Amino acid sequence: MNQIVKMLKVQYEDGYKMLKSAVELCPDELWKTDNNGLPIWNHIVHALMGSDFWLRLDYTAEFGSCLELPDNVRDTLLQDEWKSDGFMTKEQVMDCFKAFDAKKDEFFGSLNDKMLCQKIRDDMEFTYLSVICAQIRHIMCHVGMCEDAILAFGGNEIPWVAFGEN
Repeated sequence: MNQIVKMLKVQYEDGYKMLKSAVELCPDELWKTDNNGLPIWNHIVHALMGSDFWLRLDYTAEFGSCLELPDNVRDTLLQDEWKSDGFMTKEQVMDCFKAFDAKKDEFFGSLNDKMLCQKIRDDMEFTYLSVICAQIRHIMCHVGMCEDAILAFGGNEIPWVAFGEN
């Protein structure tokens, strides 16, 4: 792994750790509550699913998720729709993080600095660098929304993680 890939992985991991902290810090009473139409569990799984889809090396192959989603929410989530009538437990969501850990590590471990500016497909303008940066922003957007809801509910702040220090 080259220097720029290493730095990007650290930045990605920092946000990823903060997203995982949202699971642990979310009060149980808030977890599946319709929070302005966006339950906390759904924010977290949606952000994780975005990374599951975008962080891959072969964009020409049919996408296969590494996340095990319960039947009661699978189709809605895979269609990128918000779900408020069913939900995933904290344990199920943490299992998704565990399943994604290996995929994430394999993805970053397979990149090198030269690849970052390559298009992910000939017919798309996205590069590996743009995809990674977009996922960092996507995760942090949902971390912020989760933290806002948790704080409004009276819960604790999501600890800030930066530069791989935590």
